[in-house]
Amino acid sequence: MRRAVGAVACLVAFASATSARADDPLRRTPVVVAVERATPAVVTVRVEIQRQSPFFPGAVSSDTSEGSGVIIGRDGVVLTNAHVVAGARSINVHLLDGRAFEADVVAQDPSIDLAVLNLTGAHGLPVIPVGDSSDLLLGEPVIAIGNPFGLGLTVSTGVVASTGRDVNVGDGPVQTYIQTDAAINPGNSGGALVNIHGELIGINTFIHQAAEGIGFAIPVNRARKISEDLISFGEVQLPWLGMSVVDVPRRRLRGALADGAMLVQRVHDGGPASAAGIVPGDLVYELDGHRVSTRADLNARLSELTPGVTVKLGVAHDDALGTRSVATRKAPGDLGAAVLRDALAIHVVPARGGLQVDKAGRGGTWVNAGLAVGDLIIGVDGQRVRSEEELVRLLQQARARHRGSAWFTVARGNARGTVEIGL
Repeated sequence: MRRAVGAVACLVAFASATSARADDPLRRTPVVVAVERATPAVVTVRVEIQRQSPFFPGAVSSDTSEGSGVIIGRDGVVLTNAHVVAGARSINVHLLDGRAFEADVVAQDPSIDLAVLNLTGAHGLPVIPVGDSSDLLLGEPVIAIGNPFGLGLTVSTGVVASTGRDVNVGDGPVQTYIQTDAAINPGNSGGALVNIHGELIGINTFIHQAAEGIGFAIPVNRARKISEDLISFGEVQLPWLGMSVVDVPRRRLRGALADGAMLVQRVHDGGPASAAGIVPGDLVYELDGHRVSTRADLNARLSELTPGVTVKLGVAHDDALGTRSVATRKAPGDLGAAVLRDALAIHVVPARGGLQVDKAGRGGTWVNAGLAVGDLIIGVDGQRVRSEEELVRLLQQARARHRGSAWFTVARGNARGTVEIGL
């Protein structure tokens, strides 16, 4: 009996000691508190992708992958990387508390690698506190939270190694990222990078494959603006410069422009660039002090800003380098219709498989490209078109992103091909 009483006393003492240790201020560091604050809103994103066999028509296989995401809306709005859900046939999102929801992609922008998901039937979910990525300190502690290698919720710590690192990811545009040595591994993509207060400061995105301890996150200020655009408009709202530009091959550039520049092809009458004194033939190489070597770089930078802001463009005019202050605005809503009517000079009608051109004016870029009445427009820039409204929307999007041409997929009889046509 005495042994039993003693054993009970020992268990009580052990439990008390464990409880005391859990409340020990030396253990409950700011990192622990930050993790407790942030983790309920960090989720695992499980994706099923269906693949068609190239050798056996009709043979289909399914693959699965996992990434991470962050809850930014109590009604089930989740922010993640676009590459996490690319090609998804189905998406399931799992919370730390054990709940799981089916999800749909509300909108995404692969060029910026952000996607917004909506969780079916969700309400009253935990939302991550959002910080400010504009005042980060070099060396300040940060915490990466996600689901690396499908292991489940995992936490790693590090510091801000760079508050704004310009990086080119594959063939994508140069963008500015937060660089950190907190461990970011496959599956962490779309997860949270938080500060010592547990506030979201970045969306973990990728690592430097040739090194250890070099990871990158999309700054939350950019992610927030882009996600709001995607939710409200279905696409990123870019400030419009009122001009079309084309990338210049670097082998043709020298001196201060050797790292890349864009040639101004066209300046819109009465537009922002025209008011700033920019003319066709100028070379654009900088935006607000950041190097922009390509049109993709330019649009990536502009995606962080709101139409109506004034930006400073680095411009080379007649070999002289200088800056131009450009008061941007939202692209006029009739750009797409004007391209169809005035530049392409065509009229289209719905037809099986796309839109058939039933009128084409001489001097229009459609005829100048060697195309004719009767040709069938199947798609523009890789997207199918089935109505004039869809065609106008894609043309509007191309012009709003400062493009002077678009790629049309066209069929004539049994022949089919893709051709670049000026806008």
